[in-house]
Amino acid sequence: MSDLSIDYALLDRVRGNLDHIAHLMKQPGRDMEQISGQAMGVPELADRMDDFGDEWSYGIKKLTKFSDQASKALLKVKESFDALDKDLAKQMESKEKKAGK
Repeated sequence: MSDLSIDYALLDRVRGNLDHIAHLMKQPGRDMEQISGQAMGVPELADRMDDFGDEWSYGIKKLTKFSDQASKALLKVKESFDALDKDLAKQMESKEKKAGK
């Protein structure tokens, strides 16, 4: 039987990085939605800027969503592993008590 282990510090650090990425991405995404290509003056440039802004905003939203989901998934991994660890510890204690009697 192999030992089961997880590096909680590393898991927390990765989750923190993902949360930070999501936080950083939210503002630029909102900013790009508010920028209008009309400010460019030239109609062709204005249209291209609008298209770029839409694509940029879409991409940023996807990155933000992925970061949030990945962070939540890692939290579930941590919680599940912690619950499993506690359950296994209880089972071992129970077996040790029975063996000691």
